[in-house]
Amino acid sequence: KKLETYAKRLGEIEHRVGNTEDSVLILETTVQQLRETVVKLQGKTDDLENRSHRCNLRLVSLPEGEEGRDPVSFLETWLPTLLNMPELTKNLEVERAHRSFSPRTRNLDKPCMLLFKLLRYRDKENILRQARKLGTLTYNNKPVYLFPNMSAELFQKRKSFLGIKRLCKDLDIPFALLFPARLRIDFKEELPSSLTNRDGKDFLDRKEILQHIKIKTL
Repeated sequence: KKLETYAKRLGEIEHRVGNTEDSVLILETTVQQLRETVVKLQGKTDDLENRSHRCNLRLVSLPEGEEGRDPVSFLETWLPTLLNMPELTKNLEVERAHRSFSPRTRNLDKPCMLLFKLLRYRDKENILRQARKLGTLTYNNKPVYLFPNMSAELFQKRKSFLGIKRLCKDLDIPFALLFPARLRIDFKEELPSSLTNRDGKDFLDRKEILQHIKIKTL
């Protein structure tokens, strides 16, 4: 009787374990589906955030307080002069502008960052194109920089290409960082004539790495 009882209990245990394994499998499948859904939703949320910033720009390294109490008027007056774009003098419209949310400092030499939104997306593109064309922008003989505004997640994705971009510049390999976060690399077929044999081998080794990167990023 004891053996029969043990066998019966063992059968019940095996049945419960089987049911538990089935439930766990269903839960694992559900969790995986939910993870995929969360990733898709995060991507869509990030895309919507960046679309809402499509007319926004960041002005970096402007000395603290130079924008005065009316940063909108300051930008509408100063940007056309900075970029040598007289056609924007009367047509540039800044909807709103404010400094970054970092605490103000008494050190007037410490640069700050201005965030501003343009009324027209075309103006933003023209401003960025002109800034790239001019190369170095200055305010009172100090460099300032213009960047498109974007979400923190997209910024980190684009920042991850920094090492590869430096390598491309060192090797004189043309590249372009495309929106939102894609790196296009154009490879040359021949080595620069100025490279030594050792440099040439290093070039080939790095180019092989970049070719692998190209497959991953394009």
